[in-house]
Amino acid sequence: MQTGQQFREPSVAERSLFNRLLEADFPGNVELGALLETALVRTIDEDGSLEIQSAPEGAAPVIKRIPVEAEAASDDGVIVHVLLHVVDGRPIELELYREDGKRVERIPPASAFELVVLPPAPETGWAGNT
Repeated sequence: MQTGQQFREPSVAERSLFNRLLEADFPGNVELGALLETALVRTIDEDGSLEIQSAPEGAAPVIKRIPVEAEAASDDGVIVHVLLHVVDGRPIELELYREDGKRVERIPPASAFELVVLPPAPETGWAGNT
């Protein structure tokens, strides 16, 4: 994959990954969907991670930098992770990596990914502080 390229329309596979991530129920998913609908992307590493450039209007009320992630087994059985990064309510990156640190050669189909939404950290102090 070529890095350092100009922003472009997401491929069908990339758009499918966005749509799969947005199937999860988390604060801001509807607003992120609107921002990603017209977003442009560019590849930023050899794993296929994407920098995201969305329209200047709008922001999603997410409560975490990574509101949703997904994981699926690659052809050789190693888990591939996809993380959606959001800063100031704006999607900025779709990060891809393999658990073994090797290069992502082929991204599994969007339908193969299982969604992960972690709960927000408790607002009170750590439970061990008593």
